[in-house]
Amino acid sequence: AFGTTTEAFDTYAHFETKVRERFPEHEVRWAFTSHKVRHKVAKEKGQQLKDLATTLRELKAAGFTRVAIQSLHIVPGEEWDKKIVQVSREIPGLKVALGKPLLSSPVDQERVLQAVAQTFPRDLTDTAVVLMAHGSPVPEGEKAYIAFDRLLRTRYRNVFLGAVEHKPAKEDAFEAVKKANPTAVVLMPFMFVAGEHVAKDMLGDGPESWKSQLLKQKAYRIEGITKGLGYQDGIITVYLDHLAQALKSL
Repeated sequence: AFGTTTEAFDTYAHFETKVRERFPEHEVRWAFTSHKVRHKVAKEKGQQLKDLATTLRELKAAGFTRVAIQSLHIVPGEEWDKKIVQVSREIPGLKVALGKPLLSSPVDQERVLQAVAQTFPRDLTDTAVVLMAHGSPVPEGEKAYIAFDRLLRTRYRNVFLGAVEHKPAKEDAFEAVKKANPTAVVLMPFMFVAGEHVAKDMLGDGPESWKSQLLKQKAYRIEGITKGLGYQDGIITVYLDHLAQALKSL
């Protein structure tokens, strides 16, 4: 996990409830891959969040021999490679299985599309939907986002994905909206937690926000969705199925 806001911790609590419902016989612990997040929470809330290596060492010391780690990342990107895959191999004597990120296979892409589509407006003839992703500097992660954008554009009229950084470029999504020429645009986070990126980068009043950049094109009626993917049942089910696969392999 990696977000810091109250919204983030509410989302994590909601997700943990779902994990405990499905896997009631298992111990549940949290680990936070981002140093920036751990530092920020310690400074602002006086709360000490643990990184993955610390959590794994504590589990081993408590007598656990097998651990399933479920990533809450959207794609297999930089954090997944460096902070989860590599770290999971560093604790001798602990058998570890990894639950993959949300978009890890073509089947995941289809299931996620079905889940996210539940939140689209019913009539897309005069409304566009723009999904905001974090983006990934890692080719595998970027490829997963590009494939999902392609799937959206193939299946739905006027639905596009853009990334805060890297591809698919947000400018391409804005250009696609311009071509579609709708009267309304729905901005929606394609992130587990709808935190600072959504409040500031997506819906903020600053000139660089997605809302402001779209309004420069035309006086669209803009609606913002402020709940992240972590509240969508269909999305949670994909993560929990990945966790079930990891547990099965232990």
